[in-house]
Amino acid sequence: MRIVICFVVLAMTTIFESPVWGVDYLTQIKPMLEEKCYSCHGVLKQEGDLRLETVPLMLESGAIEPGDAEASLVFERIIADEDDRMPPAHDGSALKPDQIALLRTWIDEGAITPEEEIPKGPASHWAFQTIQRPPLPELPADTASEWTANPIDQWLESKRAAIGLQTTPVADRSISLRRLYLDLVGLPPTADQLDDDRPWETIVDELLQSPQHGERWARHWMDVWRYSDWYGLGAQLRYSQKHLWHWRDWIVESLNQDKGYDQMVTEMLAGDELAPEDPDVLRATGFLARNYYLFNRTTWLDSTIEHTSKAFIGLTLNCAKCHDHKYDPITHVDYYRFRAIFEPHQIRLDPVHGVTNFDTDGLPRAFDDKLDAKTYLHLRGEESKPDKETEITPSVPAILADFAPPIEPIELPRFAYAPGTRDYFQQAKLADAQAKVAAVQDELIAARQRHETALSTASVERPDEKVDFVTVDESFDQLDNERWELIGDGWEFRDGMLHQTTDCREGHELKLRTPAPRDFELTCRYQVTGGSTYKSVIFQFDRSDDTKYSNSVYTSAHEPGQKAQVTYTRNGKPVYPGQGTKSLKLEVGKAYQLRFAVRDRLVNVWLDDTFLIAYTYPDRRPEGVFSVAGFDATVAFDQLTLRALPEDFELKPAGNKAAPTVDQSLKAIAVAEAKLDAAKAHVERVSAIIAADNLQYETNSAPKETSAAIQLANQREAQWMQAEAAHELQLHEGDDKKTKAAQAKQVAAEELLKKAADGSAHYTPLRGSRKALETPEHNFETYAATYPKQSTGRRLALARWIVDRKNPLTARVAVNHVWMRHFGEPLVETVFDFGLQAKQPVHAELLDYLASEFIESGWSFRHLHRLMVTSRAYQLRSSTLDADPATLAADPNNAYYWRMNTRRMESQVVRDSLLHLAGTIDLTLGGPSVKPGPESRRRSLYFTHSAETHDKFLTMFDDADLMQCYRRSESIVPQQALALSNSELALTASQQIAQRIGDNDPEANLEQFIEQAFFALLARLPNEEEVRQCTQFSHDMAVLRNDMNAAELDARIRARLVHVLINHNDFISIR
Repeated sequence: MRIVICFVVLAMTTIFESPVWGVDYLTQIKPMLEEKCYSCHGVLKQEGDLRLETVPLMLESGAIEPGDAEASLVFERIIADEDDRMPPAHDGSALKPDQIALLRTWIDEGAITPEEEIPKGPASHWAFQTIQRPPLPELPADTASEWTANPIDQWLESKRAAIGLQTTPVADRSISLRRLYLDLVGLPPTADQLDDDRPWETIVDELLQSPQHGERWARHWMDVWRYSDWYGLGAQLRYSQKHLWHWRDWIVESLNQDKGYDQMVTEMLAGDELAPEDPDVLRATGFLARNYYLFNRTTWLDSTIEHTSKAFIGLTLNCAKCHDHKYDPITHVDYYRFRAIFEPHQIRLDPVHGVTNFDTDGLPRAFDDKLDAKTYLHLRGEESKPDKETEITPSVPAILADFAPPIEPIELPRFAYAPGTRDYFQQAKLADAQAKVAAVQDELIAARQRHETALSTASVERPDEKVDFVTVDESFDQLDNERWELIGDGWEFRDGMLHQTTDCREGHELKLRTPAPRDFELTCRYQVTGGSTYKSVIFQFDRSDDTKYSNSVYTSAHEPGQKAQVTYTRNGKPVYPGQGTKSLKLEVGKAYQLRFAVRDRLVNVWLDDTFLIAYTYPDRRPEGVFSVAGFDATVAFDQLTLRALPEDFELKPAGNKAAPTVDQSLKAIAVAEAKLDAAKAHVERVSAIIAADNLQYETNSAPKETSAAIQLANQREAQWMQAEAAHELQLHEGDDKKTKAAQAKQVAAEELLKKAADGSAHYTPLRGSRKALETPEHNFETYAATYPKQSTGRRLALARWIVDRKNPLTARVAVNHVWMRHFGEPLVETVFDFGLQAKQPVHAELLDYLASEFIESGWSFRHLHRLMVTSRAYQLRSSTLDADPATLAADPNNAYYWRMNTRRMESQVVRDSLLHLAGTIDLTLGGPSVKPGPESRRRSLYFTHSAETHDKFLTMFDDADLMQCYRRSESIVPQQALALSNSELALTASQQIAQRIGDNDPEANLEQFIEQAFFALLARLPNEEEVRQCTQFSHDMAVLRNDMNAAELDARIRARLVHVLINHNDFISIR
């Protein structure tokens, strides 16, 4: 057996690594030169007229001397000092010692090379070859039937059989099912679903039809297409666009509909040219809206170019912005030709049904705005140095331009270039205007009601002759019965104070027999000596005989809530305004001095000379009763002074809004009436503009009728401006600056009326969209309300070129993305770079087979998913435990997929899995982005995702990089363990999952619960040691928490066991 293993390992060594004693040019020297030298000395560039792609070219240029490495120019420059070394330090790393030794040996051995070595041009690159369906490989006759049922298995097994690799067994069905659920819908299976014994293909089809499948794979493609909600600085939008969630919903819906990928690409790049009146298609151009950048158009277009090429065709066009591409056949000019495709395009928000406020909602979409926009080559990539001698024409890279379709301008329908003429938008604008009239009518009614109130509660006019008021100054040694009336029993004079000894809420008070001054100041020194609840001392004034009207100031020593309070009673109902309260510490048995002053409706309150409150009563009837009493309190009154408030006594103004005076209420009526006139004029204005727009953009309308409608619309515009100006004059009376602005508007309105009469007025249609700002200095309202009636057709031509059957890249790139997300590793390692640096993959025929299958299935992702997950390769065990030692030694990196790769859950899957297992996930589809936070139960896909806003829990687990995320990084860091250990989400979910498991089997004992928990969370049963450890943990916890009753303790233990399991590697992994 050992001899056999050694033989296999030696055989594999010849496959993966040439022997040291015989240097092979094709496998050891040529790849090294390609990596280090071809970028400057290859077919694309020949610095110093030196080419190194073939030995004849090296000999022709004198680069090598066969048999003598020391005399060879190439070797001399490779081992030179840093200043002369090749490759230069700024352009790549030096050759390693073992590489230098290989090169020396090869030259010294005579630079042996295959006969007739022909230099390859870039067009011969494997990824640039037209996709052809390769015939399925023949397998040995004794190959088990399970490797012939699926073409993926045929391709993989043919490679493995050729070199003697053995696969792992198929994984346990529960593990495979968990893998399948997480891959296809992003949610783990329930215990019942793990026991599902239906045919595998039936379950696959069911999951592919699930609405959650579109959500799961939408998140993958949102990574690739760089989804980001808008962000900026405060309210200033700088990146992306508002309401981009419409594009996210389009992605989900497209995948759930199994829309062809070719159609998806076309809609994303040119939905506005393909279906300019269909909002469902226009949503797709959110792909372009996402690249928006406020401050620099070139930066915006650079992002568009880079990520269009990387995402769809796997080329790094961005590397040709400043010069010809170093590795790929893409010239500096190619880059700017590609830019010219996007040069005219802009972004705007179009209206959605029932909404006219674009901050509330709107559809972000692309359109061609500046049809004659020029594109110039930027010298060395610097936009400040455009080469205006040569205008760049739009085109795709020349190397792949043979099948590019012609660019043909597209005539747009009315709603595309005049979005304000959409029926639903016009109706919504008119409804808004009419609603404004109704709202202002309500304001006018309320203003008139306030006027009536002001009239009925107006303060008594001050008499011309001064009314004398004798100041009350009571020391309470005894009481002046002609001035005061004691009501109720329990009043006592002792210690020079008046004591209220009865603790009650009514029927006891000290009442002033004579009217108090209209404006007065009261000072009273007292102490609360006891009481039941509120321990309050209340000073009432302006009280009506029926007690249904009064104003008051009181203090309360009730805990909690000690305070001083201004209050009032109207129609028998007490009111305690928030702006009339002040929290403070008050002690029973301690003397305090309360002082308050009243002028008209304004009251100021002090305690021990510390100012507390300034408040304005809503109205005032000063002819009522003045009294003082304890409320739920026993009180000792020491001294009370009541005097007329001097006219020069200054009071602090109140923070609350006072009820209007009669004059103010009359003014408010005039303002509301002017506002109503303006609102009605606005209805007339909108109606007239809608009528004019419909005629202006109707192809069969009579010119004379259209002209008359436009003239009327301009007149209505001027009349509305006049009404607005009249309202502003009323509203801002006394404000010189705003008055002048309103007067200027009046003048402008008069001028517009004159021009409307003679037909010279400029007409502005209804603004039915909001164009994205081109610079921070611009204003939305300065842009035209309508757009070009044509689109260039450039982006539609580009999209059709990308999805053309002859394009060798598009299907390969897409298939590679899908394969990577199912199998953990891509077929082509450089997922966004299929250029010359991308090595031909080990499974190139499989990639081409799948790409061909993808195209011929109508670019169906659902078909591609089904093909992959029904393969035996997909269902293999991931563990290397008990794996064939020779296979493990020969292919430790699993390049031949002899086992399944273990993957870490992405951040969204971690969170969604916890919510799903807890039974609390909200599976509502679509809608505006949701504010992140532990209280939300929506799928993570719907969280706001931007540079400014993201969920803290998700950031712990390999979340998507907004700038570029063609492949998620996988990490294992302490913060992840902390998040699963300490987060509110994890702790709450643990309790809920334990409760659900218990509810499904209330009679289960601890060991049965442990088994059920392992199966539900990890899709496997525990081994004996795991059961023992969990049982011991439960016993230890029971000892520690012996203060809890049995039921509570059992629930706590089970929740903690679940908490441990969600921290298990098997939970966080897709195995």
